[in-house]
Amino acid sequence: MSIILILIVIFAVSLFLIMIGAIWSMNFFSKKYIGEKHIVLEELTNGEIPKLWSDRFKEKCKKLQQKGQYEKIAQLKKEANATYLKRLNNIVEYIKKTKLVDSEETRKMILADLEKTRTKWRDGNSHGA
Repeated sequence: MSIILILIVIFAVSLFLIMIGAIWSMNFFSKKYIGEKHIVLEELTNGEIPKLWSDRFKEKCKKLQQKGQYEKIAQLKKEANATYLKRLNNIVEYIKKTKLVDSEETRKMILADLEKTRTKWRDGNSHGA
């Protein structure tokens, strides 16, 4: 009888740990994929290049500048701007589809702000990498 009790306790503890792990992983992925998009969205609606996007390119530019490779910096900036526009387009598609927007009026306002940002970046007024 004590073996059955031990197995039940082991089962209960294992189930509890699995539930805790599942909750933690769901929180992590929600924050990573949804939370980051909304943080980035705030910066985009202000017409800024999100820090999460630009940090990697800025670091590469610093390294290239220290090495004196200025032609590669210009190429990297073009690559960065193309990447920013692609990511902006992905965010626009996300906003069009998501149900996490308060109302259709809010969705239209956000999309209008994102379109202003897109136009600004396409005209070459972004100051990315």
